Amino acid sequence: MRQPLLILLAISFALSAASCDSSSKYRGLVLPPTPVLSVQTYYGVVDFAYIRVREEPKLDAGLVTMLRGGTIVEIVTSSSTEQTIEGKKGRWYEIQYEGRLGWVFGPYLKIFDSLDKARNAAEEGPSQMGTGR
Repeated sequence: MRQPLLILLAISFALSAASCDSSSKYRGLVLPPTPVLSVQTYYGVVDFAYIRVREEPKLDAGLVTMLRGGTIVEIVTSSSTEQTIEGKKGRWYEIQYEGRLGWVFGPYLKIFDSLDKARNAAEEGPSQMGTGR
């Protein structure tokens, strides 16, 4: 009973060794390099006396809250198109502030690529006076 098993193992080994020819052109699976995923967080500083945060990126959308000049917000995304409102052209930005999401019109924000830069700008205060949309 052991002899047929040994014969099978010997045949299997011989076939495996024969298929491992070193002259074979197969060198393994080559994959393209994987790009490193990086996420950049942007921050905005309210650059107006106060602005309205809207439920949607449009002037007549419902009000979420209002923010005072110098308030720092996290930018989540932006609209794909620009609009002109009260003579100012820009995109709408979806922002997060104190756990709430909403949209603000871009010309009323200063945008920064680091929280430190946003904090420095917030200390300077808003550069415009009036009320924001």
